[in-house]
Amino acid sequence: MQTQHSINFTSADNETLLEGRWVDPAAPGGPVAVLAHHFPPMSNMDQRAIFATYKVLRERGWGILRYNSRGVGHSAGTFSGGAGEDADLQGAVAEARRRAPDSPVGLIGWSFGAERVLRQMRHDAGIAATVAVTPKPSGISENASGPHGPLLVLVAERDQFFDLIETRTAFEQASEPKTWQLLKWADHFYVTREDEIARDTVDWLDQQLAAHSHS
Repeated sequence: MQTQHSINFTSADNETLLEGRWVDPAAPGGPVAVLAHHFPPMSNMDQRAIFATYKVLRERGWGILRYNSRGVGHSAGTFSGGAGEDADLQGAVAEARRRAPDSPVGLIGWSFGAERVLRQMRHDAGIAATVAVTPKPSGISENASGPHGPLLVLVAERDQFFDLIETRTAFEQASEPKTWQLLKWADHFYVTREDEIARDTVDWLDQQLAAHSHS
């Protein structure tokens, strides 16, 4: 039985102490997912969509690190609007690799967190797969045009924050490998659809990591 542990680790700025929850992979060398939450003033690592994904990952034997970015919950610091939260994700990835050094690492981010994982994907060739849920179009266009691992972009047909056509255009201009998934009738937060998105996300990640293990 996988056990969840409350942990603390340091952001990549080497100053900001962050709180997180860690679950070891069920098998040695099994995959690990790092989860980046929505816009920090309105979200945290326990938000419904994130917890739904956490539960499916745990059922499938994944290692998991979910965390609160700076200024959220018991994490130190204050919200920076982007750069500081990028450093927080970098610190989370480093912590996951420290705890599971033989495991491939995948990223999942929602909205503001989706831009963070896209930026990490761009700069970190070791990321095995990335899922960006309801990302900002510029997050795709600025970070997915060069070499990167498998990318899934999950979008909502009735996203009230980001224009669907702009998001699709950015996706079309992104480099391969990439996958587009549109959830009809859903809004930006996938209200009442969180379990569905969680299953779709982990199904795709399982496929990518299975291919990764045989490559």
